[in-house]
Formats: sequence, structure tokens, C-alpha cells
Amino acid sequence: MARGRLHTTVKVDGEVFFLYNAGIARDKVKFAIFPRDLLVAGLMLEETGLLREAIRFSLATIGRQRNPTTGEEPGRVLHELPDVRRDGLSSRYSAAETSQLLLLAAKRYLELSGEVVLFAGREGLRAAGEYVLRHLRDGLFWEAPAFCGGKAYFAQATYWKDSHLPGRGEPRYPVAYTLVQAQTAAALRALARLSCPLGLGFSARALEGKAEGLVRSIWTALWDEELGFPMIALDEGGPIRGISSDGLHLLAYLRPGEAPPKKLEAIRAGAKRLFTPYGVRTYAPGQPDFSPFAYHLGAVWPYEQYFIALGAQMHGLAQVMENALRVAMALEKLGFVELFYWTEEGLRGPGAVPGEGCELQLWSTAVPEAFLRLAGCRAKRRGR
Repeated sequence: MARGRLHTTVKVDGEVFFLYNAGIARDKVKFAIFPRDLLVAGLMLEETGLLREAIRFSLATIGRQRNPTTGEEPGRVLHELPDVRRDGLSSRYSAAETSQLLLLAAKRYLELSGEVVLFAGREGLRAAGEYVLRHLRDGLFWEAPAFCGGKAYFAQATYWKDSHLPGRGEPRYPVAYTLVQAQTAAALRALARLSCPLGLGFSARALEGKAEGLVRSIWTALWDEELGFPMIALDEGGPIRGISSDGLHLLAYLRPGEAPPKKLEAIRAGAKRLFTPYGVRTYAPGQPDFSPFAYHLGAVWPYEQYFIALGAQMHGLAQVMENALRVAMALEKLGFVELFYWTEEGLRGPGAVPGEGCELQLWSTAVPEAFLRLAGCRAKRRGR
């Protein structure tokens, strides 16, 4: 099994965790332990063992203090272990939405297993919830190094597309990433579900109200009227604009009916600019900083196709779902790669850009099984 090549054990304060490295390149570990990847893969597969270990590890390493070098703050889930250092900064906590993913994973684990093992980690889950709430202002989740007492983060951006923001490079903080707003809304709803059985002390009604406010902000403060598509982000410099896969990805975290019909139709039209014969690009051709070989501004990422397909299924975007599912053909040709590229000359694997991309990536290995579950859900709905 391909995923078995990524298996590893990690010890934290004497406790052993059975985890997976994020990616292998040229038979060597390129990306080691990333909670984002572990939690996302667990959510895709709905595998209780993977979810349990990812949750346990995230809680064991969750931020407890403010650290301007690492980006740590109380309740902020780890980004990377071991960390990378550059220009006096560390990548250790350079992620904005890992705490949200932890809450989503904990909720799903509780639903799947019915176990109360999460009770032992309730202080960490409460801290993750407080972290999310601390970043909310005016109906948006804001990211800024000031929260950890710093002036910059290690990564240029701190959500999953962390390499480069089009037309901006690094945001002018504070910044609100549009995809993260949807993830945060879903996380607040997960926290509401967890609070009562685990005794976390949050008001479910208040959390739902904040989640609804975040959803509204996606369609108001973060909607680009000119493009007819969600912005990538909003920062001190204004909108960070572009037809990006974020606008499709975010639908997976919203409830059916939460996208206004006219704006959903605009997304349907704009999405066609992202289509390739093998899935949805991260960023549409013809825009600033686009390249078919750009890591987050043109390449196709297999794992993201699952969330795009899930969101499309939930919100009735059949053509989007069909295009996302076509990634299976690329995986058949290339294996479980981190990303790949499409040009008029054809399909290219990660080796097309020297030093970029892994030949085996954890969350890519989850795609086939996750698609099968998605197809099963679709068939059940049709049979009703």
C-alpha cells in the first residue's frame, strides 16, 4: 500500500504517536509531519485510527504561549515538525487554519467512533476554540503575526496555499483568507457540537451565530463583483483578486443553500476557466502571476479535487464535480503525486519543475477511496 511508505512514529514528551510523513521525493522524506495533511487525510478517508492519532498529536503539540519566532500562540495547532528556519523565523506554527481542522476532525471522530477518548484532550480543544474566537472581528477571521507578538511569519501565506499570493507575494497584515472563512464557519459549528458532550463551556447558539456571520461575509465583504467570484483574500492593501480554486474549495465547508443562487451561478461560470482535462487548476490562466508550472498559481493538486467535488455535489455544480473527478486519470498515469501540471503539450508530473513537488503525498493517497465514498453518497441520494 502506497500510504505505508509514509508511515512513521513520533515521540512527544514520552508519548508515542503513529503518524504519516506528508511527502516523499526521490525516495527521501521531503515533508515530514504536517497536522494539516494528517487531519485533512483523516477527514477525507473518515478513518478513525488516522483521525485519532492526528487529533492526539495535534493536542499534544498545540500552542501554549506566544512566540514571535515560531508563530505559536495559545490554541494554535502546529504547522510542521521538524520545523524549518529562515531569516530568524521558524515554520513550526506557520498555519492559520490547523486549529479549525482539528475541531472538524474531532467532531467527525466523535460521530464515527462514539468514543469519549476526546474527553482527555478537552483543554486543548477548548484552547483551539478560543484561538478561533480570538481571531474574529467584524464577521471575519483575521490572521496577523501580531497575535503571536511578531511582525512576520515564516511562510508568505499561512493557509494551505502558502507559497505566494498573486499580485502581492506576502499579505499586508491583517489578512482574511476567503477559504479560511468557510473552514472557520464549519469549525465553529463543530465546536458547538463538541461543547456539550465534552463540557467545553461554549454556547452553541452563539457559535452558530458567529458561523452564520462568517458565511454572510464570504458573499459580501469577500465577494468580487467585477470578477463575479470570491476574492482570494482581503488585507490592508485591499482585495487580493483572482479566479482561484479557493472559490470552489470553500463550498465543501458550507451547508447546502448557504450560497446565494445568483452568486453560485457566477461561480459556475467562472469555474470553467480553471478546468483542465485532469481536474481543476489552483488558478486560472491569463491572470497576474499565473503559470501552468506555478506551485499554487496554476498547478493541479489531487487532494483538492476531493473538496471541490464534495462542494460541487452539495451545491449542485455538476460540471465542476465532473471535472474534479477527472483527476483520477492523472493519478492512474502519475501515481499519488503531490501536484501535477497541464499545458497544451500534455500532462506533466512534479519532476517538470526541479526541486518542486513530491512523487508520493499523503493526502493524494486518500483521493480514490474518498471519491468512492462520495460516489456512494451520491447513489444513496439518487435512490431516495
